[in-house]
Amino acid sequence: MKTNVLCFLLLAILVLSCNNEDKNPDKTLIGTWELVTKGSEFDGASTFEISTDGSIKGMNTIRKKGSREVLGYQSVFSGTYSIEGSNLIIIKNEAAYLTNPDFDYVDKEDLTSIEDYLDHERYTINDTYSKLYYSCAPNELCSPPKPYLKIK
Repeated sequence: MKTNVLCFLLLAILVLSCNNEDKNPDKTLIGTWELVTKGSEFDGASTFEISTDGSIKGMNTIRKKGSREVLGYQSVFSGTYSIEGSNLIIIKNEAAYLTNPDFDYVDKEDLTSIEDYLDHERYTINDTYSKLYYSCAPNELCSPPKPYLKIK
């Protein structure tokens, strides 16, 4: 009887310790994240893909209203990322932007590549690793935070 109780207690401890295991943010964040902003004429989408090799690539696109159909691009970037506590740090080392103020978007190949580009952004990871929020830098004018959601 004591042996059965002891085995049951050991099994219960093992099961409970597995259920309380922390998620690994490196693996949980791998995938595609997106923030869509609804507009009156079209929608804007900010998307980035986090890869297992430590690289990241992203884009800001304009889409047909209410659709995933991309009409054109406003920017693209590539770089690396790191995780510091509950923050995702994105280091952009290549980027191309829409530089003509007369257009809302252009084809990707018409974006202007920026030489020797280096920039970083910080995102706060929520407790369940299901949302990312852009962290506004000091003295940066930011709208209320909207979450990036994992779509893949």
